[in-house]
Amino acid sequence: MHIARHLLEAFVRYDRLISSRENGPGVDTGDILCHGYVTRGAVLPLSTANPWDWLDRQIAWQSTGLRPAYQPPPLPDPEGGEPLTMRPRVIEQPAGFGACWLGDLSLLQSPGVLPAEPHGLLAGTSLVLAGGNYGAGGIGAEVQPELGEAISIVVKLNRVLVIDPGDTLLSIAERYGETVQSLRLHNPPLQAPTTVLTVAGDTPSRLAGRHGTTVTVLRRLNGWLRQQLELIAAEGDNVEELAARYGLTTPVLREANAPELDAYGFDDPLPAGMVLRAPAIATHTPLEPGQALVVPVLLPTEPLEAGSWLALPRLRGPRQQVPMPSGAGF
Repeated sequence: MHIARHLLEAFVRYDRLISSRENGPGVDTGDILCHGYVTRGAVLPLSTANPWDWLDRQIAWQSTGLRPAYQPPPLPDPEGGEPLTMRPRVIEQPAGFGACWLGDLSLLQSPGVLPAEPHGLLAGTSLVLAGGNYGAGGIGAEVQPELGEAISIVVKLNRVLVIDPGDTLLSIAERYGETVQSLRLHNPPLQAPTTVLTVAGDTPSRLAGRHGTTVTVLRRLNGWLRQQLELIAAEGDNVEELAARYGLTTPVLREANAPELDAYGFDDPLPAGMVLRAPAIATHTPLEPGQALVVPVLLPTEPLEAGSWLALPRLRGPRQQVPMPSGAGF
């Protein structure tokens, strides 16, 4: 869950390329490992109309030399007393996918915009380590360190895409050999929900395809799609036959009955009378028209806001060179 946007200004230096043996949380083969020091930090509003507000020349910096602190809102007291004050939080490692701009800070403008090519590099990034040794002054020194907290990041080339006019989730997914759903997973704002009404002929599978998501996600967003029924195995039934009889796929039946079915192969006979669970509404079950259904707000064919940016998933195996994002200059 995204609860805040943290902005760090830092000086970093190149260390090395990440090898396949060094993969880990937030770190992939081919990433560029950099080390440096925080100069200042800020917490930005979670929602913004300007995708480049983090590159604004005039930022309300919260801290010098340290990661900024986010103050969560108070929690209601379950016993009806005063609201409970939460402790401040700082960004912690490993922090997932973010964006970084490497360039001359004098190029920044107000309001924030992506500086024109070729002045700087726009790329993806992950925070690998923070809070290590400070610059001169050291951890625990009574004086403000000269540089600030040490940080290690990885820079991820070709992982941030600046949206061109006419771009859609579907066109971007096809261009980069991805799926609409994988783009949503890497960009939480694209998972924002809205409610639609089903029409004649709709099924969970057809709705998932129309809205660029999966049946699993639709079930998670809509409790009534998770209703279950009981199946009773007859003499000689196996997993594959039972799934076919009720219009289910074998993986769906296994998922609904894990770990009970883990010991049975596709054609292993099930004990007669064994009670199993299955979705009451299968993937291809026709839905009644007029039912409210929560789906991702943005359709795959709906134009995206030109000039904004998306995070791209990591390349999966050998493939042709991915073109550099438009607007991501060197």
